[in-house]
Amino acid sequence: MKKVWIGIGIAVIVALFVGINIYRSAAPTSGSAGKEIQTGSVEENEISSTVMVPGTLKFSNEQYVFYEADKGTLEDIKVKEGDKVKKGTPLVTYTNEQLSLEKEQNQLTSESNRLQIDQIQEKLKALDSKERELEKQVGKKEAEKQIESERTELQMQKKTAEIELKQTELQRQSLANRVSDLEVKSEIEGTVISVNQEAASKKSDIQEPVIHIGNPKDLVVSGKLSEYDTLKVKKGQKVTLTSDVIQGKTWKGTVSAVGLVPDQQESAAAQGTEQAVQYPLQVKIKGNLPEGKPGFKFIMNIETDKRKANTLPSKAVKKEDDQYYVYTVKDGKAKRVDVKIGEVTDDLTEIKEGLTQDDQVILNPSDQVTDGMEVKS
Repeated sequence: MKKVWIGIGIAVIVALFVGINIYRSAAPTSGSAGKEIQTGSVEENEISSTVMVPGTLKFSNEQYVFYEADKGTLEDIKVKEGDKVKKGTPLVTYTNEQLSLEKEQNQLTSESNRLQIDQIQEKLKALDSKERELEKQVGKKEAEKQIESERTELQMQKKTAEIELKQTELQRQSLANRVSDLEVKSEIEGTVISVNQEAASKKSDIQEPVIHIGNPKDLVVSGKLSEYDTLKVKKGQKVTLTSDVIQGKTWKGTVSAVGLVPDQQESAAAQGTEQAVQYPLQVKIKGNLPEGKPGFKFIMNIETDKRKANTLPSKAVKKEDDQYYVYTVKDGKAKRVDVKIGEVTDDLTEIKEGLTQDDQVILNPSDQVTDGMEVKS
């Protein structure tokens, strides 16, 4: 019997312990009489407006050399992958038998023109001697009269021959330029990125370059701007670059170029299709270059504006549907106040309308804070 009473006593104690815990969990805490919060007011801070644009790492300056069938047969590729080249370095040479024949024909024509002019000049000299002999016989006036038509004819022939020689010389210069074009030279200083000897023999609509030259030490990030963003982005603005591939690092740069005309405008018009208008953007990287290779993707955060503005910590601003709002404290209670915001950064949100400097705003509103709840700071 004694053991039974001991068991009943233990059960009662356990029940009391459980009941007390249930009561404590259900009973209002000190926060219910006034949930503890932190408050502050809007402050003037420097805030930056930014435009985020995806971009691709590219060579700042590059050259593609394609096979040009009209120049002749590709005779020799004078560089290999990895070679350093300067502006003017020979890259490829062509041979053109037809051009060689035209050049030889031009030389023969030029010699013929000169010979013809010399012959006419000799005839004019002979005519002068003939005129002097006639003067002795018929007098100066009569001699000039008899010789005039023949001299005029010879002078006309000489003029025609000189014009033909001039035309031949112009053709010679044109041929010389074409001969010079048989040797393709580098237009930039850089490194030979690739050499494709087979590109000259491939017959397809998509032509591949024989040689690609770029400068790995001179890279830029290029992207596209919308019509709206192109009004805000200007040359010289500061840019912060990040990459999902190279995590934990950022790079600085500046906007080096914004296109005056959109990309693909002509092709879209030719196809009769409407496409979103996009303007080319180029950012010059400052300092150490990324470890990435051309083709790597980057995010460009362009600082388009920096100014003073009334702000709150971003975590103080909440959103319901399309309406932003904050909680202020009035008479010990939370009060919802709708606000109009401006620029938003990771840490700060610009407050354009809805609050004054005197309003005390809850800086750390939890999801449990509601309009009218008693709070204490």
